[in-house]
Amino acid sequence: MKIHAAFFSEGQPIGFDAYKRYHPHVQIPDNKAVLDAIRDRTEEIEFSGRTDSVDVNDVLQDLDKATPEPDGLLVFTAPYGTVPDDLIKLGMPIVAVNRLLTGCATQNFYPFKDKPILTSVLPAHCDKDPAVYEHRMADIADKLKTVSAFARMKNARILVVTDKPPLGAFEPSKHQFESDRKEYEDTYVQNVKQVFDAELVNIPQETLFEKIQSADEDQATQIAERWLREAIGMRGTNRSEVINSAKLYLAMKELMQENRCNAITTEGFGWPPLGYKAAAERNIPSQGIATSQLLTDGVPSASETLIDCLITQQLALYMTGSGGLLGDYNIDPLNKTAVVCHCEGTFKPYNDNRRSPYVLRNLPFFPEKTGGTCAEVHYPIGETVTLAKISMYKKKISLSTGTTVSGEELFPYWNDILGRNKIAVRTDAEKLFENVDWKTFGHHRVAFFGDFRQQFKDLAKLIGFDIVEKDR
Repeated sequence: MKIHAAFFSEGQPIGFDAYKRYHPHVQIPDNKAVLDAIRDRTEEIEFSGRTDSVDVNDVLQDLDKATPEPDGLLVFTAPYGTVPDDLIKLGMPIVAVNRLLTGCATQNFYPFKDKPILTSVLPAHCDKDPAVYEHRMADIADKLKTVSAFARMKNARILVVTDKPPLGAFEPSKHQFESDRKEYEDTYVQNVKQVFDAELVNIPQETLFEKIQSADEDQATQIAERWLREAIGMRGTNRSEVINSAKLYLAMKELMQENRCNAITTEGFGWPPLGYKAAAERNIPSQGIATSQLLTDGVPSASETLIDCLITQQLALYMTGSGGLLGDYNIDPLNKTAVVCHCEGTFKPYNDNRRSPYVLRNLPFFPEKTGGTCAEVHYPIGETVTLAKISMYKKKISLSTGTTVSGEELFPYWNDILGRNKIAVRTDAEKLFENVDWKTFGHHRVAFFGDFRQQFKDLAKLIGFDIVEKDR
């Protein structure tokens, strides 16, 4: 990921000499210090460009010589200007930073509506409160990470294991069609290509089943033993089922490598044409803990060929560092909560080494000690979460935020209700219920721990999608 930085001034405000004479103790960072501070917050990004003052011709010449071409621009405006039109015409993603209070503007800085340009503000004078200045730097870094996420999706290959290509059996449902399934699929695949220059790679389920059967027993056992050691308990499953799930994990990784893909989704238990009973007879496990481990590894993964959810996870992994919790979406306006529940979800809900404890369990509704293993992850309470889902067909993003609350305080025996992984989110559920768009987004959402509302709004601006803020 490469960003070209351009500073259209030295970063020193007009009257700086007099200001410095009267206030010699006040430090004003130069351009190099500013860029170094941004580098420290975006280690995955390589920066090119100069830190001395340039004009637009300098930038165009630098870009013309750049190999490979940068994925985006970081532009610091001049005291009297905004982003030059010649740079806007390039159509590249731009993070434009207004150097507020460096001079009296003759060209106003504006939001650049309908253009792939994200804006931030960094005065030359540091804020009196260091926390405010730190917030400004973090905002620039977050916007660059969003540009990076968009760039990393370019030429993505998404593996879809299904006997019902290209989108699989679970989504879209019939109520999501504008006319028929073919029109939906054609538009969907076209939009994936147009927006991200990415493609869906379809392979039949039998290929996955064969990989499971031929998976290395010793490798699978080592992975299973690690899951067993890390778990805080086990209920309704056993060691052999954990090993079966480890074989599925290895099979999914191998298929991704063979097909040069960086994300994967499969059907559930080979359905259709199989189903739970036929799959269990063939030792084909549920995708539960395999998906949880892949997400923890930083690999986008989803069950039930939920491709919109998978793309949402993939973008969020690149933006936030966490793959989140995919699940069925339930809104309870009387209890002021939304519930997300499924049998998969990352062990690492944050972009750091913190892990949530988990219990190894069987899939709900089915006989114990069959069908593989899923992890019942105990996610944190009292934390801000962002609920999101992209619609590649409609070119929209659903977005809301809330705070996790204890499910046990809402319903008895919470961990035995529906999906093994679930969170209850205190939010404006009445507004969500009034505004929810099941036709566009279906009945699944992805939950991410943290407030990423602005990042998703920035993403929507970059890719030209509409944001639907259901809780506002």
